[in-house]
Amino acid sequence: MTDLQPNDPVLTSFVAALKGDADTLGVLLHGSLASGQARDDSDYDLIRIATQEAYDAREPGQHERVSLDDGSVADVFYQTPSRMATYVSTPGWYTATYLAARVAFDRSGDIGAMLARMRTEADRIAHENTATAYDGYLNSFVRSMKSARRGDRLGQQLHAAESAIALIRTLFGLESTWPPYHDNLDPALHGIEQAQGWPAGFLSMALSRLVGDADASFQQQLEDRVERLLSSRGVAHEWGDDLKPLKALRFDIEGSLV
Repeated sequence: MTDLQPNDPVLTSFVAALKGDADTLGVLLHGSLASGQARDDSDYDLIRIATQEAYDAREPGQHERVSLDDGSVADVFYQTPSRMATYVSTPGWYTATYLAARVAFDRSGDIGAMLARMRTEADRIAHENTATAYDGYLNSFVRSMKSARRGDRLGQQLHAAESAIALIRTLFGLESTWPPYHDNLDPALHGIEQAQGWPAGFLSMALSRLVGDADASFQQQLEDRVERLLSSRGVAHEWGDDLKPLKALRFDIEGSLV
């Protein structure tokens, strides 16, 4: 079973050779070639799923670089079904790799089924953690506002940058979707904007400002829109009236408190 298109003879030839190895249970293509962002010099990023015995026999070298027929290189990481199975119930930094991967070879169909379960569970957990992510966003917003109030520019910017990360998790969680890696984020934001009623291109701009100029007045405007969105979806925060004084602060064009 595969979801690769038959338009890459180099990869097809390499995978065909792996099919003859009984210890190879599946192959996943990830990285820039899987996401359609490859450059001419991009390597093939592959996960080779092997039997436990074959995996153990390679210890401790679970990574190799393989030269392919056209002179390009495959970065191959070895994995086992049992290790992948643990990722289903415990998503983490590695989850986005597997959710964006494309199946190049699946001997029994079990690998594709596991990826489907990983997607379902990761999306469920992302939704379950929405309120926690929202609280993290508000906490960073509050700290950034307090930093701006006392003229601490560094604190203002760093807390605003942290709020951007929490906001991504909040908005994707609201749609029961595990966020992609940041370098694949921009295309995924379009669907979030459509689902939540944001103007086209707004979220990319907003996140760029949070990690860039961290403008205090813009942060206040953004927080108000986020709060109204979450409230409309039945997600209330636990800050009571504590946010009001910070939302009422006014800053001049230079970012100083007025």
